[in-house]
Amino acid sequence: MMKRTLILLFIPFFSFAQLTKTGFRHTNPNLYVDFSGRIGGGKGLERFGKQTISFVCGNTLTIAHSTVNGVAPLNKTVTYGTIKSSLSGSEKCWITQNLGSTNQATSETDASEAAAGWYWKFNRKKGFKNDGNTSTPTFTTTFTNEISNWLAANDPCTIELGAGWRIPTVTEWTNVNSTNLRAQAYAGPLKMHAAGILTTSSGLLYRGSQFFYWSSSNSDASLAKGLVIYTTQTYNQISNNDKDAGLSVRCIRD
Repeated sequence: MMKRTLILLFIPFFSFAQLTKTGFRHTNPNLYVDFSGRIGGGKGLERFGKQTISFVCGNTLTIAHSTVNGVAPLNKTVTYGTIKSSLSGSEKCWITQNLGSTNQATSETDASEAAAGWYWKFNRKKGFKNDGNTSTPTFTTTFTNEISNWLAANDPCTIELGAGWRIPTVTEWTNVNSTNLRAQAYAGPLKMHAAGILTTSSGLLYRGSQFFYWSSSNSDASLAKGLVIYTTQTYNQISNNDKDAGLSVRCIRD
């Protein structure tokens, strides 16, 4: 009589949680680790069989900012809002808060550090945090004498948010700077607000009363173009700004 042998196949069960940069699975299925080891909500580990999730403008964008990239002044995770807008002259995707901010501003005069985000010198990737009194790292004079637009290698939007993100050009900010911008700066889709300006001589100025946003466009050896808006009067214009000053950055994506 022929004996039958029963073969049991053991099929291991794998959790669908994602790998973290420490090698352990993450319990949050919406967080992934990209090739640089950054945990976020928009990228997956393709090399381990996880397909990259395409970013859709209008969704949130979660970024784990880290000092190792030479941009962020501290480690923190931020979830940015995004929106499509044609204010720049053609439809682009914008983040709806300043780069480095913990949250979107609650009003155009929001004077909180959480809404202000970080400040940048022109064509420099290093961001500066200011708590109202002290800058991290220390904000010192580093006189800039160069004629160059903001280089892609130094663009904090590209470095921190990923490929496709960048600082707007002066042409794009000029298009945004329409006749009704003063009324629509915060009320409109971009939720712009007065984060002020960081100076080497007087520290932080005008937080809660004036907007200063860098463009990526150079003016001359010591000045570069930016958008300036006053909340205390009907004033908004494209201006020349000292490259050594710290202005806010708002990111755009083609």
